[in-house]
Amino acid sequence: MKKITMKDIAKEADVSTATVSYILNNVGNQSISPETKSKVLKAAEKLKYVRNLNARSLKRGKSDLIGIMLPRSPEEPYWSTLRYANGVFLLGERLNRHGYQIVVASFDHEEPKLDVILERELDGVFVWNTSPSAFYQISNRYGMGVPVMGIDSRLDDELFSKMIPDFKAAFAEAASMAGQEADYAIVDVYNDPGVIAYVKEASGVSESNFHVYSGEAELKSFLIGREQDVGFVANEFLCAAALRTVGPGQLVALCTSDCPELLPDNVKKVVFDSEVYGVIAEKMANMIGNGEASDPAGFIFKEPLLLSERKR
Repeated sequence: MKKITMKDIAKEADVSTATVSYILNNVGNQSISPETKSKVLKAAEKLKYVRNLNARSLKRGKSDLIGIMLPRSPEEPYWSTLRYANGVFLLGERLNRHGYQIVVASFDHEEPKLDVILERELDGVFVWNTSPSAFYQISNRYGMGVPVMGIDSRLDDELFSKMIPDFKAAFAEAASMAGQEADYAIVDVYNDPGVIAYVKEASGVSESNFHVYSGEAELKSFLIGREQDVGFVANEFLCAAALRTVGPGQLVALCTSDCPELLPDNVKKVVFDSEVYGVIAEKMANMIGNGEASDPAGFIFKEPLLLSERKR
């Protein structure tokens, strides 16, 4: 089998061999557009280019550090970072078992400034709940050899693995608990529009009965007059906010933050299998060990399960 070279990648991407070298070696003093970086990285993955790992280890070394990047925005609700806390802890715990420590950093998903986090040598990166454009900025900056995985992302790109709650199965479980389909559905803020569209489709409710959180006043306005209706709420922090307007018997919470204990016992809850963090930790460890920057497996779903089956 012919060994793929940078010249082959340059031909596939229609750029110079020097440009390919700058991108694959993550040379920072060159002015290369994000579009060109993305094109070259995709060409390299398509051709199954394999870097010289011995040379890479001599130049870069192995840090045993995994980056976890969390979005921030002044417009997001107070629980926007709290909802990731348990997931970050569980993922860090699983990665520790594989010999890795985590480095957590926040970033503005609309205008990522990555210099601080890029000063560290990382073996892999998880990017939580960000827009496709910000995801590509992050993945392009790391270049080849460092796997990047999206969490709470519907990124339509086979080069990257993504983990997301199985909302279709979760809404079906919620309907079983409530004894009926949702009259309305409420979803927390997601920075990837594809996630919002996926949740809306999974909920089965009409546009007028689907609410994306945008503030306490807007939430209360949406809920007034629905006190007798049954609502499914995607996130337990958001469900706690909804309880200030409607009674607990009318709500089913889809506990996407792994914190069902946050809600009173008389609120019906759909929980998800936290073992998924072990799955993605192992996948990341395997990619690093095999020198792979991507895994075309696509989506990894966080499955709902009975509360009694939940493991901590």
